[in-house]
Amino acid sequence: MWLIIGYGNPLRGDDGAGPIVAENLAEYFAQTQTTVQPQVISTHQLTPELALEIKAPQIKQVLFIDVKRHQEVATSISPLQPDACGSCGHQMTPQLLLQLSAQLYQRPRPGWLLTIAGHKFDFAERLSTSATAASESAFKQALEFTSPTPV
Repeated sequence: MWLIIGYGNPLRGDDGAGPIVAENLAEYFAQTQTTVQPQVISTHQLTPELALEIKAPQIKQVLFIDVKRHQEVATSISPLQPDACGSCGHQMTPQLLLQLSAQLYQRPRPGWLLTIAGHKFDFAERLSTSATAASESAFKQALEFTSPTPV
């Protein structure tokens, strides 16, 4: 089963796209009758406690969803490698979370990062027009990527 983690600050404009896409995915999966449904988490930031979710026996792979500044394309997906570099402070990374899960619980999981192009990060509770369009594309891409059958 997939674990999908969308993260970002919904009070900083486009930075809120990750949680919005995750919430939309959770709503979609709640309305869909399939035998295996991904677990979806929408959060403000990555924290070490998320390693507990990653290590769960039913979780086989993880998709992280976040916004990236200065990204040329609307969305991009790339594989992640666990990385022990970094700190467990305000800059927790998906790579470090994968490493924590593998190291602390002996449960390595493959991971991918789906990034959404972001341009406006001022104090705002709405996405920019371009981030809204990119978020819709990210929603579709996440569905296709995590679906056991073509969507």
